[in-house]
Amino acid sequence: MRRRTGIKLWLLVMLCLSLPAAVLIPAPAPAAAAQDSAKADHVLLVYDSLGVDTPAAGNIETLQRLLLSLGVAVTTVASDAYKPEMANDYAKLITVCNTEDLCGSITHGMTGFTGDWLHIGPNPPEVLRGKLALRIEKASRQSLKLSAGGLSEDHIFVDRLAYITEGKGETYGQITSSEGAIQTPYAVSAGGYAYVPYFQSGNLSELAVAHVLRTWLKADAPTQSYLLIGGITPFIDLDKLEALSEQLYNAGIPFLVSVSPLFNNTDYPAMQRYVAALQAVQAHNGSVLVQVPTPTSAGQDPSILKTQMDGFLNHLADAGIAPLGMTGEMKRAQEKEGREAGFTFSDTTILFANGSGRASGQTEAVQPFASSPYTMPAKVLLRISHENKIWPTFPVNLAVTFDWFKSDASQEEAVREAAGSWLPFADFKSEAHSLSSSAHKAESRSGALLLDGKPADLQDQAEPEEQAVVVPQPEQKVTFHALFSVQSRILIVLIITTLMLFTVFLLIGYRLYKKKYYKSGGGL
Repeated sequence: MRRRTGIKLWLLVMLCLSLPAAVLIPAPAPAAAAQDSAKADHVLLVYDSLGVDTPAAGNIETLQRLLLSLGVAVTTVASDAYKPEMANDYAKLITVCNTEDLCGSITHGMTGFTGDWLHIGPNPPEVLRGKLALRIEKASRQSLKLSAGGLSEDHIFVDRLAYITEGKGETYGQITSSEGAIQTPYAVSAGGYAYVPYFQSGNLSELAVAHVLRTWLKADAPTQSYLLIGGITPFIDLDKLEALSEQLYNAGIPFLVSVSPLFNNTDYPAMQRYVAALQAVQAHNGSVLVQVPTPTSAGQDPSILKTQMDGFLNHLADAGIAPLGMTGEMKRAQEKEGREAGFTFSDTTILFANGSGRASGQTEAVQPFASSPYTMPAKVLLRISHENKIWPTFPVNLAVTFDWFKSDASQEEAVREAAGSWLPFADFKSEAHSLSSSAHKAESRSGALLLDGKPADLQDQAEPEEQAVVVPQPEQKVTFHALFSVQSRILIVLIITTLMLFTVFLLIGYRLYKKKYYKSGGGL
């Protein structure tokens, strides 16, 4: 009896111990789901060459910026650095053929990849040919019209063109040759596979590829467009900047400015004048973003740059200016040290195309920012035609950029173009953005601009006081003024005395001459 009771007691204890284990067993499932989600938001980009000194130059950088603007992390690898089966660690793969002779090297070691696959350029891999039932033809020296997403651009000249003659799936846009011999879809996709035969940065194909990427990545967030003025430094004509701010304000166009920081001599009148101009920008519904310089160009290590950036941001906040994010070249976001030094203050960043010396693809993953509108020069966008008076919705958040204007005429022309383009420029402050320095926090909420939790008073900055930029005259100038005043009086006295002496001598001479005349027997 005691043995049976002991067995029952033992079974009861085991049951109690097994209940927590049963509860804990499913715990790894959410972690695995999170890992799968992170994997889905990460793209591997493999390319054959950077296409330096060819029309394909800049394509890889453009794709990187587009992917970051769409909110996905991207790892970029050259085909000669690709390791077999590397793609199996990713849910999405993009292969780019910039040089037709090297296309075959891209797909080595990718035969086992089963995720979503997008190929750009000629010679699509056999997997995509089969999944999309592709037939490809090639042509040379063509003048094309490209249409996509309600936009079109004529007279796009290509030296070599691969185009789709047959394909199965959803099609995007259309390519038509000037002679009419070629009339083909711009791209085709089905079941996670997609093919884009033509892509070249600097024309409508940037937005056409963005449409394909948006669908392929299943991105569905609404998009907006912004007007961004770049190249703002303390050395430009700041009166022109204030005039531009007023012109855009009167035209009803909200705008952003990318301003260069100043690290030294912040108490000089030039800096005070710079701050006054930025106050005028903010007062005229302009949003301020701060440009991140390269650590190498600043001649210092990243830690020093971070400290100096923090000091500049604090200086702006002390003057009532609330910057909402950062700007910088794409290669700064690719470099870990440069990113930590310059972009750590805000998760809102607008990335520009690299200047001289384009950076090669980085093997390390580049994480997206919470908000990162894609930049496109106004000269590129405004030559694109649209079917209706109102522009269609863009596939990504778009920052239409103007470089700083060299003349009053070019500035006025840019304002006319922006006002007459019917581009739906949004107010950057309508979205949530924030920037934190060591002493201050700037943020925007539903159109309101806040600095340290309080509304930034824009009206008081509409006509900033100029007292801060008035240079006090040294005491030496006052002394010189008094000295010159005394000298003037002395000269006046000397001149009057001389005249009086001359008159006296004249009278004496007259009397002497008169006596001499009488003595000689003359008469008057």
